[in-house]
This record gives sequence, C-alpha cells and structure tokens, in this order.
Amino acid sequence: MFNRKLWIYLSAALIIAGLAGAVNVVVNGEHAMGTNNHVPWGALIAGYVFFVVSSTGLSLVASLGHVFKLERFEVIGKRAVLGSILTLVFGFVVIGLELGHPFNMVYLLFSANLTSAIFWMGLLYGIYLVLLIFELYFMFKGDHKKSTLFGLLVFISAIAAHSNLGAVFGFLVARPYWSGPYMSIYFILSALLSGSAILSVMFYIVGRNDQKREDFIYRNEHIVTSLGKLLALFLGITMFFTIWKVLTGLYGAAPGKYEAIMALLNGPLSGRFWLFEVLLGMVLPFVVLMTPGGFKLKRVFAAGLMTITGIFVMRLDLVAAGQIIPHEFFAGASEVGYNYSFISWSEWAIILGAIGGTILLYLVGEKKWNLDMDDVCYKHHVRNCCDCSEDRVISEHSIHHHHHA
Repeated sequence: MFNRKLWIYLSAALIIAGLAGAVNVVVNGEHAMGTNNHVPWGALIAGYVFFVVSSTGLSLVASLGHVFKLERFEVIGKRAVLGSILTLVFGFVVIGLELGHPFNMVYLLFSANLTSAIFWMGLLYGIYLVLLIFELYFMFKGDHKKSTLFGLLVFISAIAAHSNLGAVFGFLVARPYWSGPYMSIYFILSALLSGSAILSVMFYIVGRNDQKREDFIYRNEHIVTSLGKLLALFLGITMFFTIWKVLTGLYGAAPGKYEAIMALLNGPLSGRFWLFEVLLGMVLPFVVLMTPGGFKLKRVFAAGLMTITGIFVMRLDLVAAGQIIPHEFFAGASEVGYNYSFISWSEWAIILGAIGGTILLYLVGEKKWNLDMDDVCYKHHVRNCCDCSEDRVISEHSIHHHHHA
C-alpha cells in the first residue's frame, strides 16, 4: 500500500537538500556548479529540460481525452494538468537557479532580444503556464466548454513552446550534435513518452491508495492499461528516432557530430548511455510491456518507472554530448581530448529538491481537491449520465465479476 506520510517526509527531506543547494548557488554563483568555460551548460540545464518536457508530455496526453474526446483518457484530465503545472513551475525554479540568481529571469523578460530562441522559450512557456492554470480552474468549476477551449489553447502553446525548446539546441550550429531540425521533433515525441510514463506510475500509486470506491480499482486498471499501450508505442518511436540519430551521426563522419556520437557509443558517456538510456530507459520497459500480460498494472508501473529513470539520464546525455567535443577540433587539431565537466552536489540537490517539491505539492493537491473525472457516472453506474457513452458505463455485474475473478 502507498504510504503517504513516508512520501511526504521523503519529499520534505529532498526539498531541504534542494534549498541548501540553491543557497550555495545563489551565494557562490557558477563556482558552485560543475560547469566551466568549455562546458557552460550543465546538469541544471538537463534538469530544466527534464521538467519542462515532462510538463509538456503530461498536457499532451491529457489532451487526448480532454480536447480530442478519446473517452478512456478523460479520467486522467485533472491529475495530468495539475502535474503539468507543477513540473513546469519547478522547471522554472531549476533554470532560474542555473542562471545564478532567479531574478535574472525577470531581467531576461525586460531585455528582450526578439531574435533569441531563449527569449521566445521563456515567453512561450510563460503563456503556456497561464493557460494551464485557466484550464485546471475551469475543470474544477465543471465548465466543460471553457476547459475544452483552454485545453486546445494549451495543446497549441505546448507544441509551440516545446518545439521552440528544441530550436534552442537546434539553432546552435557551433554544436554539431544538436544542430538541425531533428531536436524540435524529437523533443515533442520524447515529451509524449515522458507524459505516458509519469501517468502510468501516478495512476498505479493512486489506485493502490484508494479505499473509498470499490469501482475505482476497475477504472484505474482500465486507464493504466491504456497508458501502458501508449507508453509502448512511444517507446518504439523513441527507439526508432534514437537509432536514426546514431546512424546519421556516423554516416559520413560529419565533424563534431561523429565524435559526439562516438563519445556516447564507446567514449566517456557510453556507460550511462547503454545502461540507463538504452537498456533501462527503452529496451527493458518495451520488453516488459510487449511480452504476454505486459499491460497489467504492476508491469505498466515497472515499465513507467524504468522509463522515467532512463529519460532523466537521456537529458543528461543530451546536454553533455553536445558540448563534449572541444572547439579546437574544428580548427584542425589532429588530437584533442574531450571537454570535462562534472555534476556538483549543489546541482544534484537542486534537481532532487525540485522532484521533492513536485511530489509534495501533488500529494497536497490529491488530498485537498477532487481530481477524479465523471465520479457520478462511476458511482451510480447510470447509463448516459454526465454525457458518458455506453461503453464507459460499468455495471454492478462487471465490477462484482472483476473483484471475484
């Protein structure tokens, strides 16, 4: 059984660690980080990408039911949108501290460079956050027209903001591993993977903790099975894109890109690339889901947990691989070593603190608010109640059969 108090204490401990790391960064600036002049983007950039990609993924998966009316996904609406808001807010916290001081984000807005992808990233994600808040508000008010309208606006703004995040990397022609249109598409697809994985874990935990309604377990198993199928689909797509990213980097040995790919395949990044990003983050969860019985609750939960871990390392690898090849290599130097960087304790603490803050505030939301959708339909099992269609009505017989099967 899910132990709420244990998770609250754990989250609080992570937040305290995060505060310690944040104070160290604010006081000492970039000296508290593992970055340097050769590797200016460090773990906090990877942490920021992890959080905002998760936020985008949660809102995109939520839109399947809320905007595109795939009824089996409507039950995830409030939880997904709340999770999207929290992960985005803590993504802002992480990037604010990466800048050395959170108020530097305010300065960025008042010193706008309209030709900068980073400026547009901040603006678009700001708009996206405001729209998310309105969407959740109208969900709680039960105003389906307005919540659907804002859900559509959230979908559009999420695609715009997230593709622009990919452009922040893709526009950097001086970093061949990142440069090109691939990043914007890849970020959106990996966002869908992140959203499916997080929701798979979230709904398993919620179902384990629920003792109020007998039929919730049935409904929860149904949505987790659907999320597991989505997860398997996006795992397959992500593996496809990863394979072609490697092949296009190797073919022709393009300067800079080839060496970065080799750093991942058999260089200093190869250990975590093969173990965490490939094996734990893609292959194992895909195998777990695609073997017989793979879409049952525990397997989907395990696959989701492995995928989330792999995705986090994927963000670290993305940031590191783009900067690991020295610029001297492009000046014609025949033998140039890799650029070196490390992850400081402050960076780890800030990322863990942001994870703890997200979990704690989500648990508070789960406790204080009703995050279920169409409760009346499932409670009374009334046909066509709450605009539900026939295939969503759960009869007393089916629930009784499920619990005694």
